[in-house]
Amino acid sequence: MPLTENDPSVNSRQASTMQYKPLLKRFALRLCVVVTLCVGLLVAVEIYSYLRYTSAAGDVMELAVKLELAQNESPAEHEYWKEFAQANKITYHPWVLWRRQPYQGELISIDENGVRRTLHTRCDDKALTIWMFGDSVMWGAGAPDTDTIPTLVAADYEKAGRPACIVNYAEKGWSSTQEMIGLMEELKHTSRKPDLVLFYDGGTEAFTALQSRQVDVHSNFASFKNFLDKWSAGQKAHFSYLSQTNTYHLLDKISAKGLFHRKPVENAAAGPDPTLMADDVVHNYVQNMEIINALGKQFGFRAIFAWYPNMAVGHKVLTPYEQQVLAMENKKFQGMDAMYAAVYKRAHELNPPGLLYLGDLLDDQKDSLYVGISHLKPEGNQIVADRLFDILEHQSSPAQARASTPSDHGHGH
Repeated sequence: MPLTENDPSVNSRQASTMQYKPLLKRFALRLCVVVTLCVGLLVAVEIYSYLRYTSAAGDVMELAVKLELAQNESPAEHEYWKEFAQANKITYHPWVLWRRQPYQGELISIDENGVRRTLHTRCDDKALTIWMFGDSVMWGAGAPDTDTIPTLVAADYEKAGRPACIVNYAEKGWSSTQEMIGLMEELKHTSRKPDLVLFYDGGTEAFTALQSRQVDVHSNFASFKNFLDKWSAGQKAHFSYLSQTNTYHLLDKISAKGLFHRKPVENAAAGPDPTLMADDVVHNYVQNMEIINALGKQFGFRAIFAWYPNMAVGHKVLTPYEQQVLAMENKKFQGMDAMYAAVYKRAHELNPPGLLYLGDLLDDQKDSLYVGISHLKPEGNQIVADRLFDILEHQSSPAQARASTPSDHGHGH
């Protein structure tokens, strides 16, 4: 028998449907509110974590720069550090791992190969060719193109009436092994071979030993290793991308301070024993010197090695500003000053042939010259450049360079 609208079962179903519709609407509305609140909360935490994490993971220069800008209201100074921040972006390069991206500014210029501009340089057939390698100190962090060490050395040659072709191959955070590999790559791919190659080092060798607790590794070794160790896992379906969020990084830092992680953090803060690592750091550098000198024999250049001054070594009377910078950086990188002091002391004691010790170069200076534990203001770069010019002048004969051997180099200063 067909159902009719007067059938009790039909009326019952219709009544039930009408009864649940308001409940479903209320549930859907509340679900939307909850989801919206959760998404809003996650976005807020992600933004907060981003601000906190980027501040905590800032560049080594960041603390000194903030202090410098707080004390120096010069528009030119602010413009320089604005360009520095814009140019402070790296890209992958084969074998040496990274170089800065190309950048063209008024005060900082970087070409398509990641090489910073050097002024007063002339590369004709008669000019002496000098390649310079190092970390951010040689690159010129804290100075415009007009006042980097390579530019100022080139200016000294120009004033002396002997223009030189100087190329600044330095890059931030590079260790001596990276510089050696960079040299080999340039020798393979560049038609104009150098007469002299200057390596200006010391700080990164000590810092990487402190950072990674081992010798002969590049800066941020643990981060590179962790990324590559997880490379294969990244090719599969997974949730590991959540570990790349700013929220995860913030929670990880918070958990590291918790009860269950207290002991490892204390051990990490203690850091490696500088005196135990200093021998290995210097020995590794000397081995690189030997390899580079062998390359010099093959390619006809003379290699010169110098360790630059920094606030943790020597006996310069630090200005109040420099004292603040040193205290701030030691707080951020615990044990940094002790590692610098131990490594430089060992290098000075061993006095390996060919290594010029310039750790005490600024001992008689009373002005504020540092912007960072090793980076120098233009005035400091000028002092260094004049000293390096004198050193290079004693090695500037191409014929002498091609006939040189490692034992011909002078001993440390």
